[in-house]
Amino acid sequence: MQVLKRSFAFYVFGNIHVALAAYCLTKISFLQFDISNQYLANFVFFSTVLSYNFIRLFQLDKLNSMTAIWIRANKRHLIVLNGLALMGSVYALLNLRYADILLLVPFFLATLFYVFPYKKKITGLRNVPGLKLFLISITWTGLTLFLPLFSAQIQDTEHLYVVLAQRFLFVLAITIPFDIRDAQFDLPGLNTLPQKLGVSNSKIIAVLALLLVGVLDTLIPYKEPRYFWINLFMMGLSVMMVSFSGLKKGRYYTAFWIEALPILWYLLYLFFIK
Repeated sequence: MQVLKRSFAFYVFGNIHVALAAYCLTKISFLQFDISNQYLANFVFFSTVLSYNFIRLFQLDKLNSMTAIWIRANKRHLIVLNGLALMGSVYALLNLRYADILLLVPFFLATLFYVFPYKKKITGLRNVPGLKLFLISITWTGLTLFLPLFSAQIQDTEHLYVVLAQRFLFVLAITIPFDIRDAQFDLPGLNTLPQKLGVSNSKIIAVLALLLVGVLDTLIPYKEPRYFWINLFMMGLSVMMVSFSGLKKGRYYTAFWIEALPILWYLLYLFFIK
């Protein structure tokens, strides 16, 4: 039983789970636009593992004590995981188009400067007041949707901006519970949404964002109507999950259950459509 608990903790806190969520969002984009590029999906998975663990490593002293203790206790296993993720990222990257690799440069720089200082008074982009939530939303939208569309040379679709807006709003909405969870640990100067507006108002913004995703979905003429109904179900479930988030929720509520939403979304597509 202890082995299962440790393995599950490593899966979640080693950022394999969040990487799987990013992978599934990418695969959702593939299904919606009839794209086939497994190397790109693999790159999103491996690079997410690598970048999230990289960020945690350089923020170790600023993390809450439980997370920092866990990272130090699993240092050797994390080194192996990150080594494998690096090899997977490089292998996938070598199989992408040169133009795709160039498009990845801004995302690489955003990850690098998320923790590294670019001004003497600011220790990283994460510490720029109010920027964290939007930076995460833009990065995930870029990697899981815009990059696949760019790679497949799908840039003139009539509903491109609607789909991009949907993905941005969805990621923003499910990221807000993480800011709520971290509100008791974040420095006051970060000016995160819960710090500025409070927990209740932050939840309202997340719910409104998810409702807007549903409204925008009515503008897209899906060839398969089941896309719309699955999307509607997922937005409803996401609203419920966001509504139940809070400061006192267990660490697995956001780290596992909220992150599991894109995974469930993709599985529903596979089961009911593909």
